[in-house]
Amino acid sequence: MIEFVVDLEHIQLAGLHTFTSGGPHSFARCETLLPGTNSVNSANIDNIVALHGWLDNANSFLPLQPFLGQHLPPTHWRTLDFAGHGLSGHRAPGTWYYFLEYVADVVAFLEQENLSNVHLVGHSMGGYVAQLVAAVCPERIEKLTLIEAFGLWVSTEGDVVDHLAQALKDRKRLAEKRAPIYPDTERLVKLRAEKSELSEPLARLIIERNIQHVENGVTWRIDPRVRVASAFRFTEAHAIDMLERIQCKVQLIMGTEGTEALAQAVAMWRKHVPQLLVHHLEGGHHVHMQQPEQVVELIANLR
Repeated sequence: MIEFVVDLEHIQLAGLHTFTSGGPHSFARCETLLPGTNSVNSANIDNIVALHGWLDNANSFLPLQPFLGQHLPPTHWRTLDFAGHGLSGHRAPGTWYYFLEYVADVVAFLEQENLSNVHLVGHSMGGYVAQLVAAVCPERIEKLTLIEAFGLWVSTEGDVVDHLAQALKDRKRLAEKRAPIYPDTERLVKLRAEKSELSEPLARLIIERNIQHVENGVTWRIDPRVRVASAFRFTEAHAIDMLERIQCKVQLIMGTEGTEALAQAVAMWRKHVPQLLVHHLEGGHHVHMQQPEQVVELIANLR
């Protein structure tokens, strides 16, 4: 896959890109995308943009790579690192990682690259972002594949003050901390594997793109502000409004051992997305890494 960077007006986003035309492709060079030079918007070539989960990065979609050429028609496949994750830039000092800003970043990317007829693939946080993108710019989104994400994480208690208070506390604690340095990546890989119920090789894919080497070992490349609790929560009315505005084809892929609350979300809100298809695959929250070929087949077969 090709490493790429794209300079938006407010931030630089990085990611991985591959083109498949009937067989697996592997790239080793770096590509910089410049405004006005994008050539992927062809009527004969599909565009897929994949969005990763919170604290993950574009590498979480690497296990799908060997199967793309086997199942997809001619397709440009791009996976973005969200701001503050992977190799993407960090937000300016004094700003924070509000969920809606991720949505704005993706919309800006689609507009700058002039992408249309896009199939958005989103895992976890990336799936929640993808739904809002599909709702706010339906003219650009043709298909939506959600992996372990549906609706929005909502506050049903009206506890806006509690969320704000916690976020402010987290910000204060963060200002008092220094970035930890680890002797190597092994401890981080083991902890991530245990927390995410992933094999160590799969966990390593994510960790390696989220760390950087320093004099005495490794430290996080990911912006620590990403971890701060959200100061705002959506309501159920927000979720319903979003879902009812999604016009494109939609499918949801759930892991049999995935997020428990997801089944409840589907039960509550499925009626607001009548075109929704739901699939269950053996695996956990990162089912796309555990069952990559089956996920690619479902992505290819969404008609």
